[in-house]
Amino acid sequence: MAAEKKRTRRGGDERRDDLVRAAFACLSADGFEGLRTRSVADRAGVNIATLHYYFPTKEALIGGVAAFIASQFITLHAPRKPSTGSPALDRLQQEFADARFYRARYPDLAAVLSELQLRGRRDAAIRKIIEPMFGHWRKGIEEWMTAGIAEGVFRRDLDPVGGAAFFAAAMMGAGVLEHPRHELDGIFAVIEAWLLAPRAKRKAAKA
Repeated sequence: MAAEKKRTRRGGDERRDDLVRAAFACLSADGFEGLRTRSVADRAGVNIATLHYYFPTKEALIGGVAAFIASQFITLHAPRKPSTGSPALDRLQQEFADARFYRARYPDLAAVLSELQLRGRRDAAIRKIIEPMFGHWRKGIEEWMTAGIAEGVFRRDLDPVGGAAFFAAAMMGAGVLEHPRHELDGIFAVIEAWLLAPRAKRKAAKA
């Protein structure tokens, strides 16, 4: 009996994942206006009643998509480069590497995230769903910026809270505008120069 319940639960989890991925695909292909329950159900190969069993409301489905996107950003990363010797600077370089990686390998992530952001500006329910994801990211940025200041790698006058907000805005803007690779690298170079302490800049120039 226990084994049977476990199989049923696993099957339910897989069906739920199928629906989330179908909703993600609808958002990527047709934008928020294309996110209709019928289209999602058809993509997942189920009927509307099954979709509503797992996601009673459209907001619940979007919450599932937001959780899926967050899980992708947590688990998918560009290959790590050799350490610079500074954990904070390593984190900065990983942010840049990941941005290039997502753009090259997983462009739909940025596309769907942009759709949810734009919708969130007009829909408080959607904004409430996606804000925690951005809040978690910004909190992590604040932490490594604070660590970088303590290490002496980042400017002493850097405000981690304002710096994290600026960094997140710059990174998201670069993703949405789809700059050519050389322009993207230029943006990252400007951000790095803005963050680095004078001593770290001199060291980087000699490297």
